[in-house]
Amino acid sequence: MRFRKSSLACAALLAIVALGCGGGEKGDNKPLETKKTVPARGIVKYQGNPVKDAAVTFLPLDNKTVSARGTTDGVGSFILTTYNKDDGAPVGKYKVLVSVNIAKEIEPGVLAPEPAGGFKSPIPTKYNNASTTDILLEVKEGDKNDFTIELK
Repeated sequence: MRFRKSSLACAALLAIVALGCGGGEKGDNKPLETKKTVPARGIVKYQGNPVKDAAVTFLPLDNKTVSARGTTDGVGSFILTTYNKDDGAPVGKYKVLVSVNIAKEIEPGVLAPEPAGGFKSPIPTKYNNASTTDILLEVKEGDKNDFTIELK
């Protein structure tokens, strides 16, 4: 009896969640259209030096496309991913965000303690906010989308 009640409760919860995921009257909740992607990669530099371990996000200006993301390696290089690993980005104009995760693991699952005065970003924080970044880039048709992002 107990199993039956919990099964019914789970089924009811799943039905409510499924109903909540549909599009609204105005269509605000419709999923974005999947668009063809083209290869896109780049390098991030600050004061002439590569920025490693940075999250790079391309936010579409048209709001009709999903964002593309990448993470820089030890030499500041990244490859964009939109739907599948390293698939690039849809053609279009983007506002670009760059942020560096400054919390470090000292062992698996354990973060280093915060230093006196707090964590300091190695790059200007204006680049990790959509309202303050000034980086605008365009992904074009073809495979020549190699970007150099110079942070100032």
